[in-house]
Amino acid sequence: MAKRIFEFICTNNHLFDRYIDDEQFAASCPHCNANAKRIISIPRIDLDGCSGDFPTASDAWLKKRESHMKYERKMGIGDAYRSEVEV
Repeated sequence: MAKRIFEFICTNNHLFDRYIDDEQFAASCPHCNANAKRIISIPRIDLDGCSGDFPTASDAWLKKRESHMKYERKMGIGDAYRSEVEV
């Protein structure tokens, strides 16, 4: 029996998660003690823009980085940091 974190929702619409066995499909709500059913959680999707697998994310990162570097050069922020590091 493997344990995982599952999300539950009770009859009073309280949403909570619990670390339980795979085979357990019900739990009691910690907020109101009502019966709760296990639900399918929304997956978190995070695209890696640096690997090149998702070119639009990579391009957006490069554009943002270029803009930030331009701002630092204009304000003299990057130069002050580099001189502190070199000393």
